[in-house]
Amino acid sequence: MTQLRGQHVACTLLVTLALLLLVDAAGARVLAEVERAVELTLDQLTLPAANGDAIRFRECPTCGSRTHRLSASTVFQAAGQTLSLQEFLGVTHRVAEQPKGAAHAIVVVFLDVATGRVTRLELRE
Repeated sequence: MTQLRGQHVACTLLVTLALLLLVDAAGARVLAEVERAVELTLDQLTLPAANGDAIRFRECPTCGSRTHRLSASTVFQAAGQTLSLQEFLGVTHRVAEQPKGAAHAIVVVFLDVATGRVTRLELRE
């Protein structure tokens, strides 16, 4: 009787494990990358003029310089706040005026994978 009970428990555990694996496989989803981030110092990034529509930077020291377009939906953030392009440029200008400010301030550029357009610029001091 004890041997039969042990086989029943083992069988139940095996069936449970198989069901969990099936549920996990059915629920598995492939995440599509829609955005990628590039982290730069402020002095590695050429920002647009007040009414500009593009930024320019090199992703690595040996990479060529690339231009990425902004869009009407591009988000500009600094100090945890969302800003207009003009406000963002003002903040970055003030940071760059500080000694070694542009060399130490980090800007994260978020790019749409499909289009290469800038979705967000985030200044992190």
